[in-house]
Amino acid sequence: MSQAPAAAGPGRSWTRFVMPTIAGLIAIAVIAFIVQNRQKITVSWLFWSFSWPLWVLLVVTTGLSLVAGGFWLMWRRHRRRVARREARREGY
Repeated sequence: MSQAPAAAGPGRSWTRFVMPTIAGLIAIAVIAFIVQNRQKITVSWLFWSFSWPLWVLLVVTTGLSLVAGGFWLMWRRHRRRVARREARREGY
C-alpha cells in the first residue's frame, strides 16, 4: 500500500507567499545599506593598514562576531554536557 502525500493544511499555504516577501524586503534593506555605506575608510591595526568600503567592513565584522559567538555557544554547550555526564556518574 502506498501512502498519499499529506495535503497542505490551511496554515501552510500562506508561507509560499510570506517567505518570498520577507526575503525580498531583506534584499531591499541590504541593497539600501550597501548604497548608503559606499564610502571608503582606512583601517589601521598594529602594522597593517587597508582601505575598504564601510559596508564590507561592517559585513566582515558582523560575520566574525557571529562565528565567535557560535564557538562560544558550542564551548558552553560542551561544558554543560560534560557537567551533566559527571553528575550522572556520581549519582550511581
